[in-house]
Amino acid sequence: MKETKPEDKPLALLLPGLDGTGGLFYRQIEALAKRYRVTPWAYARGGDFTLSDLIRDLGCETAGEEPHSILVIAESFGGLVALKYLLQYPDRVRRLVLVNSFPHFRRRLRICMARTLVGFLRFTFGRWIKDFVVDQALQREGILAEDRQRYQEVVRQVDLPAYRRRLQLVQETDLRLQIETITVTTVLLAAGRDKLVPSVAEAHFMATRIAHAQVHEFPDAGHALLLTPGVSLADYV
Repeated sequence: MKETKPEDKPLALLLPGLDGTGGLFYRQIEALAKRYRVTPWAYARGGDFTLSDLIRDLGCETAGEEPHSILVIAESFGGLVALKYLLQYPDRVRRLVLVNSFPHFRRRLRICMARTLVGFLRFTFGRWIKDFVVDQALQREGILAEDRQRYQEVVRQVDLPAYRRRLQLVQETDLRLQIETITVTTVLLAAGRDKLVPSVAEAHFMATRIAHAQVHEFPDAGHALLLTPGVSLADYV
């Protein structure tokens, strides 16, 4: 059988969550690369951008792709970006996969607290506390030690002003009505032990609004589904 050249493969666009780096997809890339040109996306740095700016960047990057060919995979906050991108460029996407995501963040008090507390990450002690809490949470989710270490290495690259701005976009954005116009096949992956997002409830909500949506639940997994042993996004595309 003739092997497909990398340039002939369709694009798989991987949109990260609040970290914004694209670096947390590392466990998923090898399997996806057998069928796709995999591009883990990194969002704009700095604190001066809008959601429309992020969509414009993606639009420019994907302008040359074949119609209805792109696989878009998005995690958490990235789901808002993916949904908005699909609404603006419906003729470019073949399939959408959302991981522990939402069209509107309903836990309003929690997002307000997050925006308030993010300032403490400027200080070494604040970052140490966050790293410790996150490591304990990942351990309880069953994330392996080497992946917990890799996670910490990735999040150290996070641009703090951009992170703060992304939190603000989470607070401001509501796509619940617009998603009813989405017609592409949509796969919704939801972790049952997600402590940050009510992922299962949000997945089922979106499935009632998006015509061709299917939900896959992972009862024992947490928010870091991308790092969970045995979970391969390639199985759902």
